[in-house]
Amino acid sequence: MKNLERGFPGSSWGLGILFWLLLCCPAWGSAFVTFPSNWDVGQAFALSLSSAVEYRNPSVTWLGRTVSLDVEQGGEGYVSYGLLGSYVRDIKPGEYPLVFEFIQNGQRIRVTGTVRLVARKYPEEHLKVSPKMVFPSKVDQPRIKREAALAAAAKRTMTVKRFWSTPPQYPIRSVVTSSYGFRRVYNGTPRSPHAGTDFRAAVGTPVAAPFSGTVVLTGDHYYAGKSIYVDSGNGVLSVFFHLSEIGVKKGDRVKKGQIVGKSGATGRITGPHLHYGLCLAGQYVDPFPLFSTNIAAMLNGMEREEIDTD
Repeated sequence: MKNLERGFPGSSWGLGILFWLLLCCPAWGSAFVTFPSNWDVGQAFALSLSSAVEYRNPSVTWLGRTVSLDVEQGGEGYVSYGLLGSYVRDIKPGEYPLVFEFIQNGQRIRVTGTVRLVARKYPEEHLKVSPKMVFPSKVDQPRIKREAALAAAAKRTMTVKRFWSTPPQYPIRSVVTSSYGFRRVYNGTPRSPHAGTDFRAAVGTPVAAPFSGTVVLTGDHYYAGKSIYVDSGNGVLSVFFHLSEIGVKKGDRVKKGQIVGKSGATGRITGPHLHYGLCLAGQYVDPFPLFSTNIAAMLNGMEREEIDTD
């Protein structure tokens, strides 16, 4: 079991989950948080907040991003689910705080825990591409910069309503040609680790949405080619790159399994395929393990810790 300690701001705490109340009002009942103590860099993890007593405005802060969570009826009363992770390119192994906040019986409660991120070894692959794709010309730089800003804005999308459900649907059922985390070396020049999963697909293969959600960006971009970004709530964002056709537009609501476009060979590619990426609160994670599990199974192996709000 984890060590549990309780205190107020300004106190000194040891390791484990730390509790403090921002408003010292009397309350009754209890709540529970579930999240991993240890997890691999690059892999998605699940978390939950639950209580028999109604609460509101739940959020979780992780790696500098605060994610608003939905409140649903279920289990012992009320529950909020989340998916988080860390991008192998940006986040190093170590201990990182995970902060839950919510309001219950007029009292704002803040709960801080720690997740220890563990290194995972990802392989490399060497590719030959057009030299202009490794070192873009000065003429292309303004376009690349504009498109990077659009993608960054899409990654900052934060909506409360949960439209995602697990397991997600495969966008394409095909052979994986390049897994998440591969460090690609283009023409001998090392690049960033691969931020998604590549599926082999002939040009024109229908591409399905793994989660329900709202289209927040489409475009034909220098690196990613024809692209779609779909927000599914709570910081869950799906991206589809290198399409030959885009079948949706910004603002469209899509359902899980709906065809959103067709695979292609646009952007920086060596052959036709679909790049599917999963971004959780701004962190690109490995999407592939999620296709064979669900939120209940992900939480099942974790310790469930009680927050006494009395």
